[in-house]
Amino acid sequence: KKEAEPEKTDEVTTTVSVAEDSAAIRQVILDFYNWYTPNYEKLMDYQLYKGVKKPHTPPYQIDWPIVDKYQAYLRQAAPQLGEDFYKAQKSMLAQADSAFKVDLEEELPYGFDYDWYTNSQEEPSYFLDGIKASKKWMIQVKGEDATVEIEAPESENFASGSLLIFVGLKKENGQWKIARIGND
Repeated sequence: KKEAEPEKTDEVTTTVSVAEDSAAIRQVILDFYNWYTPNYEKLMDYQLYKGVKKPHTPPYQIDWPIVDKYQAYLRQAAPQLGEDFYKAQKSMLAQADSAFKVDLEEELPYGFDYDWYTNSQEEPSYFLDGIKASKKWMIQVKGEDATVEIEAPESENFASGSLLIFVGLKKENGQWKIARIGND
């Protein structure tokens, strides 16, 4: 492990240890999922897409004003998510909107068949339990960017040795923020 690496700011150069970065990154992820789990249902109340001809039936389209409200709520309630996350989310929703125009009959809207925040179809509480129990967090920091791979814990409830989640982070104004959930 490196002892310390310089962190550049506008005014002063400070030294932040890899251990301090790792601890901060781990805390950001835990804080987000501790917030997300009890707020999952509230997020699901935002209807980000709508039926073009009839409610809740294909063909669909993204409801952009609702997306803006959704992201405004997230910015206020979940400060662990960064600007790169929001840009990627809007890009994914634009891709879904394009897919809706091609597949006019699909009952399950493209991009809405999994939980974007757990990158799975598991309940958030199951996922949070796995994160808390995992002893294998592989954190790599490269300047203002970091990646985290959290392995499933040793438990009968999880597939041993499997990757629970991949999280990309970026420093914004000196704070670690989640930039990406899941790996391409």
